[in-house]
Amino acid sequence: NNIEQLITQLGEILHIELKLSDDGVCGIFFDNDEIILEVHDSKLYLISVLASAVNSENVYARLLSANYLGAETGHATISLDRNRDEFILHRILEGDLQYAEFEQILTAFVQAVRYWKEWLSQSDFEDLSHDLPSPVMGMSV
Repeated sequence: NNIEQLITQLGEILHIELKLSDDGVCGIFFDNDEIILEVHDSKLYLISVLASAVNSENVYARLLSANYLGAETGHATISLDRNRDEFILHRILEGDLQYAEFEQILTAFVQAVRYWKEWLSQSDFEDLSHDLPSPVMGMSV
């Protein structure tokens, strides 16, 4: 598949050197949002830490409902890393993608990361909105 080519092209567009480590991992910041790109078994994993999950059982139902059919996560999945007590957003990409499709998926992923980070940062965990924030116009480092 063309995962490494997509990552290289993303780096070129952002004017940075973006390359997978020997372990198949690289990270990139979009403003303050770190996105980890990890390759395993010909699949590309997009991963981002959303927030601490310590003492947050009261939001589990809301996060599970957001996951339903990817409707409120941009087709990504919110999960709990029990080892680190953190909420994680991740999405798995398989097969060959055109760069434009990859960029669209990555942009939607960054939007979802920003929305859920903001939602989880609310001290009272009130529902901000069922819609994702307005689209990110282009990508910046």
